[in-house]
Amino acid sequence: MVYVGIDIAKRVHVCAILDESNTVVVKPFRFHNDAKGFKKLLVHIERLGLDASDILIGMEATGSLFENLYRHLKALEYPVVLLNPYQTSKFREMDTMKRVKNDNIDAVMIAALLKSGRFSKGYVSDEQLHSLRELYRHKESLSNQLKALKRNTQTILTVVFPELETVIRDPFSMTGLALLEKYPTAKHYEFASADRILKTFRGIQGNNFTQEKAQLLLDRAKASVYSGVAKEARALHIRMNIKQIRMLQTMLDETIEAMQALFSEEAPLKEEDKEVVSDIIDNLRTIPGVSDKTILALLAECGNLDRFHSAKALVGYLGLYPTLDESGEKSRSGKLAKRGAKLAKKAIFLAAIAAIKHNEQMYTIYLKYRSRGKAKKEALIIVARKLIAIIYAIYTRNEPYDPVRVFTARPNT
Repeated sequence: MVYVGIDIAKRVHVCAILDESNTVVVKPFRFHNDAKGFKKLLVHIERLGLDASDILIGMEATGSLFENLYRHLKALEYPVVLLNPYQTSKFREMDTMKRVKNDNIDAVMIAALLKSGRFSKGYVSDEQLHSLRELYRHKESLSNQLKALKRNTQTILTVVFPELETVIRDPFSMTGLALLEKYPTAKHYEFASADRILKTFRGIQGNNFTQEKAQLLLDRAKASVYSGVAKEARALHIRMNIKQIRMLQTMLDETIEAMQALFSEEAPLKEEDKEVVSDIIDNLRTIPGVSDKTILALLAECGNLDRFHSAKALVGYLGLYPTLDESGEKSRSGKLAKRGAKLAKKAIFLAAIAAIKHNEQMYTIYLKYRSRGKAKKEALIIVARKLIAIIYAIYTRNEPYDPVRVFTARPNT
């Protein structure tokens, strides 16, 4: 049996091969991340004269950089495992007793980790979940751009019309954007009237802007402390931001629709898979406080949840646990671990906030730990971990939410 360790990089990978006696039978060599490079790797492997069953190949799950090589080797029926970069890092430190890191050492350490057998396999999602992951991360990117634009616009508004927020709670709603587009600064209300302001909202569904509110807005604008300096330049800036905000919102809506379509009845699945996927998603939707956004975030970042041997393993993967600082007889819990699936962790934490508002059992658990002296955030983390346990149980059992079971179950602490 030989063990092939591959250190993954953007353009050039490094490979090393060990045998059963931990002897380096093929010294670390570099090969490019292209067809020619893949062929070079295979030449070295084939020279060993071994069957595929006598070869184990390992590589780190580094972003999506591993994907093409992983799928190429799998297509050739080589046994390949993905390794958590954190595992290989700790194994390297333990083996070398120091934090030494370079590509050659990493390749040898990956092969040695395979030889040791002390690793847990990584995971590659199927086409549906892989598509979801791409779309979800794109959605997060669009959301961050949208937030940045809104912050930038709000900063300008605090100068050009600081009194606006006393009348318009959300300047980025449909009515708010329509108003800003026509009257971007307080000085642009100079020749306006309450009737003209109301005309701005004609055709906007759900608009509840009244004559009284329009007059209040007009009075605040005319009494504004804004001096009018750079009025037109700032107005142009706001209007251009509004165009980008609308464009990004449209793109965001389209991306969310595409994500939801992956799990709709019309999704291009094998007939035998369609009913199972539909049931799982529908059952997860029965949990109060858990929205489609939460479900999509979890599946996008974690893949099929039944690949985890327990709910505790899923909690660990997400990083939903505090760091621990122990010294002598003292033991102190630190902040929430930075490791884990960041986007999914954020989604679950937000779901925990929603759950204590809409789920009586979760609220009971939250109050229980608050009464024991836990801080709000600590209690929310406990609720989030309980939520993960419920999601995991529903996913693996493919059955709807049962509040009785949740209420009597003991949450992870």
